[in-house]
Amino acid sequence: MSANLDKMSEGLDQLAERALGMAKELGADAAKVGTSLSFQRRLVVENKQFTLANSLESRSIGILVHKDKKKGSASLNSIDEKAVRQAVQDALALARYSVPDPDLTLATKDVATPAKQLAFQYDEPLAAMGLEELQGIMAETLVRLTADKRVALDRYEASVDVSWHGMRNSLGVKQAERQSITSWSFFGMARDGDEVTGFDYDGNFSFGKTGLAAKAMHDADVFTKKILGALKPRKAPSYKGPILMTPRAVQELLFGMVLYHAGGRQVMDAKSRWNDAVGKEVVSKLLTLKDNPHDPRLSGATAFDGDGVPTRPTTILDKGVLALHLHDCYSAKRCKTKTTGHSGGPFALELAAGTSTLTDLAKSRTELLVVDRFSGNSDPVKGDFSGVAKSSRLYVDGKDAGAVTETMIAGNFFELAQAVLGVSKEQENVSGSCLAPWILVDGISVTGNAD
Repeated sequence: MSANLDKMSEGLDQLAERALGMAKELGADAAKVGTSLSFQRRLVVENKQFTLANSLESRSIGILVHKDKKKGSASLNSIDEKAVRQAVQDALALARYSVPDPDLTLATKDVATPAKQLAFQYDEPLAAMGLEELQGIMAETLVRLTADKRVALDRYEASVDVSWHGMRNSLGVKQAERQSITSWSFFGMARDGDEVTGFDYDGNFSFGKTGLAAKAMHDADVFTKKILGALKPRKAPSYKGPILMTPRAVQELLFGMVLYHAGGRQVMDAKSRWNDAVGKEVVSKLLTLKDNPHDPRLSGATAFDGDGVPTRPTTILDKGVLALHLHDCYSAKRCKTKTTGHSGGPFALELAAGTSTLTDLAKSRTELLVVDRFSGNSDPVKGDFSGVAKSSRLYVDGKDAGAVTETMIAGNFFELAQAVLGVSKEQENVSGSCLAPWILVDGISVTGNAD
């Protein structure tokens, strides 16, 4: 697989170089070409039966041009040079009718130096794995998933993806990386007689083949325990006060708001409440958030961003203090600062573990709602949110009293972020997308149905 991938990617890279030449020839002032090549082997189980098996190969080219301070873009899945030339012409035609923007920019070679490859991203044994071997692992996992007849598995999907992507621009920047990754996801519910729980989902990934089967099996056990634990739910009490957020809820309720207000694009458009807050405390001192794009535990790991700028570990929140805004080359120029290498990012977030044990956090209130998922509405500017706490549980006197029926919660992000009562020592990998602890926050309105 490695030799074949290298050969095909080399041809695609050469085509990208020719596309840059076409852009210059046709009058572009500057251009960027992004290329990708991928091979996917995918299996799907529905209602305990394998229903889909396919192998897909795809190639794509994205072209961005600047002309007279205007930009245009085009994309195509063809590697025919005539089609590429037409795409360059289409991008220039779009640029002609665009609004002029004096801040249009591309990364220069002094900013986008050659990125150091992340060796863990590519594993030849995984890249060579065929559908038959993948099906064998899935079949074993399926047995574990459905060992308890109360489990109603709606869908189980897994794939092996082998890819290469690169970018070049007319200022001499050139980056490329390859990756092998297998990912899996479960979607289902529990059924016991006439009782049916709500649907839940989970998933994970691996960059390598070693330990893959054991990891998938472990995730299957965690998933089945979770959905079976949702049987016989009780009504939650109504109160205003603390809730305990699981790592998944932390991702859903906290990360999005933080990234919105720390984002360079929001800062340049004056939409962030943290425009002038770098170096100031914006959230609880108990919160430290980092982007670790070279962390092999997280699927978003990458050596360079969408501008071609090498990625690096970055602290976003340092004990509650906003350390920086997350900029790409364009927002950095607009804000008269430097890029932080976050075009298309952040990539691999980690909220630092705290000093409290989960046991201690669970004892903070006689009746404490533990929120695992949030489904509702949020206003990123004002910070208000309200919706349903799903897959959630009630702790009574510090002990798990079982699942609760869907319960309404409401609050304000800015108040929540300052009212952190505790952060757990324990930390969890949320489906391979981020690392987060459990967080106890105050001031949340809980509306249950208990008498």
